[in-house]
Amino acid sequence: MPLLRHYLDVSTLTHSQFTLLLPLLPPQTQTSITRYHFPEDRSLSLGSALLQRHLICAHYAQYTTLRSAPLSRDPLSGRPFHTAGAGVADYNVSHHSPRLEYPSGGERCIVALAAIVGAEAWGRRVGVDVVPTTHRRDGAEEFVDTFCGADHAGVFTAYERAVVMAQPGIEGRVRRLYLLWALKEAYTKAIGVGVVMDLTKIEFRGLEGMVGERWTGAEVWVDGRREERWYLEVSFLPGRKGGEGVGFWIAVCCDRAALAEGDEGGEWKEVDLLEEIVKPYGGESAKEIIEKWHSELG
Repeated sequence: MPLLRHYLDVSTLTHSQFTLLLPLLPPQTQTSITRYHFPEDRSLSLGSALLQRHLICAHYAQYTTLRSAPLSRDPLSGRPFHTAGAGVADYNVSHHSPRLEYPSGGERCIVALAAIVGAEAWGRRVGVDVVPTTHRRDGAEEFVDTFCGADHAGVFTAYERAVVMAQPGIEGRVRRLYLLWALKEAYTKAIGVGVVMDLTKIEFRGLEGMVGERWTGAEVWVDGRREERWYLEVSFLPGRKGGEGVGFWIAVCCDRAALAEGDEGGEWKEVDLLEEIVKPYGGESAKEIIEKWHSELG
């Protein structure tokens, strides 16, 4: 299927495992990863780099190691892209650290990657965003008021703010706010502008009947007109902490014309770090890394 959905959970990555994996990447990439202060942020940056390079190696036979994958970054937007050829039309990554919601740790650290593959889809775009479904309890009311109150931050339209405030309870309002935020991020990343544009010009509708852990009925309206070019989906990924409905929203926005039959029913796949990334694409050091990894686990 042209639309791929892959994710990594790097929450259990130890310092020694991080140290084993880092040399699999080019020196410049290593430097950009180690500049982060918090271990969770370094792990997420590492996971993102590995997941992106895994995508390229898996779809281009000439790139046999993670180091060899030709990745670049747009100097203006910071958006990553590849120069490998037409096999992968476009991809996008997102991640979330649960440090603010769960400062004591224990929650998943998710890196999500969505990609459009197939030469026939060249020129099509995709965006992805992952957000939590909860906010720390002592600041949830203030959080919602910041974006939906009288002196709102200018992110959501009047319609969207009304949708958020119509949800039952503070937990429901936080969930819907984050869901709308993920959709806005995914859309702006798909069109290549990030969140630098006026977000109140973008409105998401079609969420009224949303049920379950997956929804493909969302619509994007820009300046009052529906943009039918775009396919939108939101998926719920359960977390480890909290109760029902606690975890992550992952929103995807991509060119509808790039979808193949069955794409709308595709699921998010967790990639096995050792078996699917290190073992096939870790080069000469793969075997040693795996042995040391298992030795640490006992």
